[in-house]
Amino acid sequence: MSIYSPGDSVSSVKGVGPALEEKLHRLGIYTVGDLLRHFPRNYLDFSKQIKIKDLRDKTPGSFLATVNNPKTFYSASGKLITQSVAQDSSGKITLTWFNNPYIKRLIKDGASYSIAGKPSFFGKGLTLISPMIEEGDSFTLNTRGLVPVYPQTEGINSRWLRKKIYELLQNIDLHDPVDAITLDERALLPLQQALYRIHFPTENKERWSADKRLAYNEHLRINIQNRLEMDKLGHSLPVKIIAKIDIKTSHLLPFTLTSDQLKTIHHLEKDLKSGEFTHRLIQGETGSGKTAPLFFAANQALASGYSGAILAPTEILATQHFHTFLKYSLFPKQVKLVTSSNKVSLTTEPTLFIGTHAILSQLPSNLNPPLAFVAIDEQHKFGVAQREILMNRSPLPHLFNLSATPIPRTVALGLLGDISISNIHHKPNLRIPVKTFVITPTKYKNSPKWLISEMEKGNQIFVVCPNISEHIHDVSSVEKMTSEYRRFLPKKYPIWTIHGKLTPETQQQILFQFKNTPGSVLISTSLIEVGIDIPTANIMVIHSAERFGLAQLHQLRGRVGRGKEQGYCFLVPTNDDEIETERLQLLQKYHNGMVLAQKDLRLRGAGQIYGEKQHGSLQTRLKYFWSKKLFLKAKSDALNLILQNRQKAQKIASGLVSW
Repeated sequence: MSIYSPGDSVSSVKGVGPALEEKLHRLGIYTVGDLLRHFPRNYLDFSKQIKIKDLRDKTPGSFLATVNNPKTFYSASGKLITQSVAQDSSGKITLTWFNNPYIKRLIKDGASYSIAGKPSFFGKGLTLISPMIEEGDSFTLNTRGLVPVYPQTEGINSRWLRKKIYELLQNIDLHDPVDAITLDERALLPLQQALYRIHFPTENKERWSADKRLAYNEHLRINIQNRLEMDKLGHSLPVKIIAKIDIKTSHLLPFTLTSDQLKTIHHLEKDLKSGEFTHRLIQGETGSGKTAPLFFAANQALASGYSGAILAPTEILATQHFHTFLKYSLFPKQVKLVTSSNKVSLTTEPTLFIGTHAILSQLPSNLNPPLAFVAIDEQHKFGVAQREILMNRSPLPHLFNLSATPIPRTVALGLLGDISISNIHHKPNLRIPVKTFVITPTKYKNSPKWLISEMEKGNQIFVVCPNISEHIHDVSSVEKMTSEYRRFLPKKYPIWTIHGKLTPETQQQILFQFKNTPGSVLISTSLIEVGIDIPTANIMVIHSAERFGLAQLHQLRGRVGRGKEQGYCFLVPTNDDEIETERLQLLQKYHNGMVLAQKDLRLRGAGQIYGEKQHGSLQTRLKYFWSKKLFLKAKSDALNLILQNRQKAQKIASGLVSW
């Protein structure tokens, strides 16, 4: 009998109260379906149980043994310790639990148990600390076979997740959106069987067959939605590419174009010429010259009698772009700045509009001449809804995204072939990579002496917080950090604050003062993420770093180390959440924006392909999600379904979302 449905709130699961529900929300789990889709990140291989004598220090192992009655005592520090001895025909090992008085009730003296854990040296010899233990003759979830290890958070561990997911699978009857004929042709498991095997495989073969089926679901859904969306969007304007325009544009440039820039210009002009809508990502590190190819695209569009639009996340960056394009445009009188404080007057002349999100409200959907392209600089700063408003035009403008660290959804579509990618690998000035450290708030409190010593040398410090004021408990704010830094820094060191509520003129004035004051601190929101170049600022401290995406953190880190000196970036999370700490540590290891975006994609997911949510929806932890071969098979199946019956195809796609 089915008790649960995929759409039921996770609070309906037995044993999940308000406190646990809130913790599950941290993992992106809101419904029963979300919990079933919370796939393992890896597995502990306990498929072969060993003897006690074969256990090794710090190597996970599983064995069958009899256990004697546990004894409890207190350590010198007052910690409750419970210990028991497990024994098999080869030897003995001590089992130890800290502050767990309930374990005594679970163990029967002399009974046989299946036990698993990672041995380590504690006291006089090898011991298992907080081992998993289950009755030896019962069905086991934690100590035998391939045991799933899940992304977890404080208060929700893998043992709890195993138990709840197993209970759900015993009490749910899932409708499979994919018909039996397709499953047979593609050699795929039924949905419910695949779910059971991904969570509780008895061998690797079962795990991979389940992985393949669940990845196929993702690919089929992506392709149906993508095709239906593309059919709705329609065609783009064909732009006539004139060789003389490129030659004249090149003569305006004070630098020689790199081979990557020349390739990207060719890509953009091919897109513009085709008349078929193109979504292209131009990826390159800060200062690599991502903007240069747009000079050519803009001049070609204006020469053909069409308009173009370039969006920047802040007025500061929009203004910088405006002045840059004025210099390199063949039609400077047709370049206009559009911001909330600078309204644009529309004419029938082809125009290059450069601005902030104010462009969305100031340019009508029936603009004349229409837009040949829309370029979005630092795409992660714009929401899905904002991009869709801009793209809701006929004819449809080409979409060019510029980013050092593209959002995970774009990376996913690029890797699977549904977004074109142009890479600009050239790095500016051979800068020294910024040294990055993830440190706890406690450790950071010991850093003032070092910070002061750096400021004595004239170095400047950026301090970044997610909020202006403290409206979320424990999350750092500009106001809170300003008080804290004023408390521990000597008064001779100036502290400036900047955020989005200040007028653009005030922001510019503060940045000018900071730039020209050696040994000073600027405390800010993520406003300084783009368009700021202060070579003497070599230290970046980001508080509540887990509140930022990797794209933002990589951009913020790019604000320091822009001169000749070594740059430092300190990521200070609010707490020790395992998932977030692992994500932040990626910045310690990698300095390439595209690599970081791909790692973030595998760790956090790509979000909805068409919708508001940008994280956690696509199952990128699945190995077969990255199979181009499976993706192309699903693409073929999606096209056939749409040709046969569009409404049925849409229903299948919806079913693949809601199971």
